[in-house]
Amino acid sequence: MAPDSVTSPALAAAIDRTAERFRRAGAAPSQRYYVRGKLRTDPSTAAVANLRPLGRVIDFGCGRGQLAVLLLEAGAASHVDGFDWDRRKIDLARRAAAGLPAEFHEGDVRRVSAEPADSVLLVDVLHYFDDDTQDALLMRAADLVLPGGRLIVRDADSRRGWRSAATRIQERLATSARFNRGERVRFRDMERELVPPLEARNMHCTLSACWSGTPFSNMLLVAQR
Repeated sequence: MAPDSVTSPALAAAIDRTAERFRRAGAAPSQRYYVRGKLRTDPSTAAVANLRPLGRVIDFGCGRGQLAVLLLEAGAASHVDGFDWDRRKIDLARRAAAGLPAEFHEGDVRRVSAEPADSVLLVDVLHYFDDDTQDALLMRAADLVLPGGRLIVRDADSRRGWRSAATRIQERLATSARFNRGERVRFRDMERELVPPLEARNMHCTLSACWSGTPFSNMLLVAQR
């Protein structure tokens, strides 16, 4: 059977169920529109869901938890532990995930403790930290991947010309408006800077574009132990 895409009936139905969960959780209209729009238009939704089965998942920097809830609604994950330092977003994620095999924890992803999992997600997280912190978090996430499991990183790449410039402007506006909480905006050359240390840990890496239909420079890095 062909994998789901953003426009496939199965994934579209899972997105609708996820959006309904956020409505029942009391999310403000702007948040509900964000959740539905983000899941429908962000290429990472299908890119991550298509990697099923994901098994037990750690989602570092989960935000409102919309991707985590979607993965459970779509049957792509069996359990999710989400971590984020924004208390309001974590509270909303907990309400939206009621009844699902998910736990959401407030805390700084650089310091929280987690048990090893089949899949570890770093989706749009690394670029909010300096290089040393990015490297440490990447290695920590890799060490939490069980044998046969995968580390899944979606982030902006620094070597994509105008796409990188557009992404940098968008992120700086989002952090300035406090829509996203981050210490800085720092993109990396993913192929030259992120792949080698993972390969040195005996992880097989694939890197592919994850920007379909958008002006951004996002790439998907999948590292399998």
